[in-house]
Amino acid sequence: MSSQNKINFDERYQEWKNWNHAAFTACPKKEAVYFQEELRHAGITSLDGVSIVEIGCGDGQFAVWAKRRGAAYIGTECIADIVQQGKRAGFDIRNADLPLSDIISTQSTDIIVAFDIFEHLEEGALHEMLLSCFRILRPSGRLIARVPSGDSPFSRAIQHGDATHRLTLGSSVVQQYAAATGFHVQSISQPAFPLRSLGLRTFFRRAIVLSIQAISFPIISRAFMGGGRPVLTPNMIFVLVKP
Repeated sequence: MSSQNKINFDERYQEWKNWNHAAFTACPKKEAVYFQEELRHAGITSLDGVSIVEIGCGDGQFAVWAKRRGAAYIGTECIADIVQQGKRAGFDIRNADLPLSDIISTQSTDIIVAFDIFEHLEEGALHEMLLSCFRILRPSGRLIARVPSGDSPFSRAIQHGDATHRLTLGSSVVQQYAAATGFHVQSISQPAFPLRSLGLRTFFRRAIVLSIQAISFPIISRAFMGGGRPVLTPNMIFVLVKP
């Protein structure tokens, strides 16, 4: 396809994602509970004084949550309007069009988060992104990323629900990228699915979902995938550690 005929989805992406002009003002309770549980699973229980870089900050929900918990937060974003909204709200948001290691100091960061970002990259771009992450992390620093699970037959609605998605990342591919860029794999798992702090209705509904998954996922894995421990939820979380 010639460049003249390519569709530029970026022009309306912010509108399509419903990232409105109230960005960087609040973090809904459901998301706050999720962020806290996801970082706890990664071994992080306090953010006080912790330096965090978020790749692709979107409408700023994680930024608001992290900053309120005392983190030294820096976000990156490729949508210029989002960058300006974040800056107006008092956040350190930087242009993601520049290489990460060009805008963040080497070995200056404790945690990097990337929620629903890496599936948008081409293979070479992801490799370079992970190398940049490695450079800016301190030793023992962690990279926490969420992507559609390439292991799962249930991820298609997410993976193919956005025309800007480029990569499908399964567990084995994550391990390949980690090995190629110097990271150790701490964990590859389904995302946190908190039961508590969201009300009784959510507790019981999620408890039922988890029970069904506990029964059905091992059967699916053995019957159709040769066993093992594939991540069969629609999304997966992986945590990489810089040695």
